[in-house]
Amino acid sequence: MKEKIRPLPQTKRLHWIDAARGAAILGIFMVNAPSFGSPYYMPGIDSPEWDSPLDTFLLGGIDIFFQASFYTLFSILFGFGMQLIFDSRKRDGIKPGWFLSRRMLVLLGLGAIHAFLIWHGDILFTYAIIGLLLIPFLYTPRWVLLTMIPVLLVPGLLFNLLSVWLASLADLDIGQLMFNMSDIQSKIAAYGNGTYIDILQQNQMDWSTNSGVLGIISGIFTLLPLMMLGTYLARVKLFHDPVANRRKLIWFTAITGFLFLVFKAGPYLIGAPLWLTIIQDSIGGPASALFYLSVITLVANRPVFIWIARQLSYVGRMSLSNYLFQSVLMFVLFYGIGFGLYAEFSLLGFVCFVIGVFVIQVVLSRVWFRYFTFGPIEWLWRILTYGKIQPLRKKNEQRVS
Repeated sequence: MKEKIRPLPQTKRLHWIDAARGAAILGIFMVNAPSFGSPYYMPGIDSPEWDSPLDTFLLGGIDIFFQASFYTLFSILFGFGMQLIFDSRKRDGIKPGWFLSRRMLVLLGLGAIHAFLIWHGDILFTYAIIGLLLIPFLYTPRWVLLTMIPVLLVPGLLFNLLSVWLASLADLDIGQLMFNMSDIQSKIAAYGNGTYIDILQQNQMDWSTNSGVLGIISGIFTLLPLMMLGTYLARVKLFHDPVANRRKLIWFTAITGFLFLVFKAGPYLIGAPLWLTIIQDSIGGPASALFYLSVITLVANRPVFIWIARQLSYVGRMSLSNYLFQSVLMFVLFYGIGFGLYAEFSLLGFVCFVIGVFVIQVVLSRVWFRYFTFGPIEWLWRILTYGKIQPLRKKNEQRVS
């Protein structure tokens, strides 16, 4: 008999996990906006356009507190969410691997539209592929997950070590190699002044260079271990009950905070020796992500922070919609077929832009959930996954302010 897929019931959510996901959307936006709207931006690397003391301060702040921290946090939460769905489907007697495979294939289609028609910096396409690879590990014991995480991380660390070592032998500055004036001029011509066809062509070139096949292979050794870590955390339920696990979470926060400080801020405090350059993002990024996750979990129910966490949770509950909204807005604002502001913003302008837009997203998300159960793209994702129209509008008795 053919198995009938039924939508999951709406159960009590872990609102601090939603808040962490909302924080991740803000952090990703802070890194993505300058990359979307300028050809010069590279976190932690001197830009030929942004070289004032304020720019240096802002670049350093973004590098320490945002770069490699929030896509890492989002990856961990992606695996966390997949484990929760896996367990829920299994309890319902539905084949969870088959269900999640269908869900990832829909995400792959949404990611392809975003990556090839809007922005080459898309993460959804790669997440869907890595998510498919994660599914077999959801059936494995916890010790297998813990064993595979370092096994997968080692090749990435070795590759980074080799790259930096070869560059040092050749006496090359890796950062400055990222800036090619002909490439910058090509981007300004296509994104800032070109037609949509010009934009698509440049976008395809940039996707092939920055993501492409090599980027997906790299993701297997960087994103997959992070997603596996998220599934492990979901299994041990460390973040399910902040009150019962408070002592453990405090220790977790202290350890990850120390690693965060040493590896992410270390290059700015003690210089950038070769060993620290290699592991600044590869170890410092996950450490900072776990620090943010544990801090948000600890304070989300505290009187002083509960309101902030609640606002972040609205954004996190419709993270896919908010992520794509940011891209569409930047496409219209920066590219030549829209307002043509590509390469026109200062770095401070980008920071203010991100904060302003995110505040608007908080307000819009809160208003949206007064009337609807899911974000608009999340709703579409459910329809395509379940193969039938899903209820979207809340009943009157479910509405809350």
